[in-house]
Amino acid sequence: MAAETASESIDYMQEIARIVNRMPLREVVQVYEYAVALQTQSSAHTVAAEEDDDDDWLNVSEEELLAEDKLWDEFFARNAEMFDALAEAAKLEIELGLTQPMFDDSGEFIADELPHNT
Repeated sequence: MAAETASESIDYMQEIARIVNRMPLREVVQVYEYAVALQTQSSAHTVAAEEDDDDDWLNVSEEELLAEDKLWDEFFARNAEMFDALAEAAKLEIELGLTQPMFDDSGEFIADELPHNT
């Protein structure tokens, strides 16, 4: 697969955000779980490559970083309404007791008990 530019990556994210924004919550959860599964699957194949590339970000110019920051700022500004709606939905889920804790009493992350791990 060809390397993606930051702009192409953001284009994909914007289109996915538009699609997900129109879905019912249960389908959004399925999209999330699928994305987590893909991430888990691909991370197993790329661990060795990532070890070689751990310091690549150090070679990115300040201009490239600023350009990427600008793209992210524009993305979040264009999708602010969606992010606000997601935040409100999350607050409602918390208020209704529909959420699960992320950390145990000692502050450790409860990774094995998350829905995508069951």
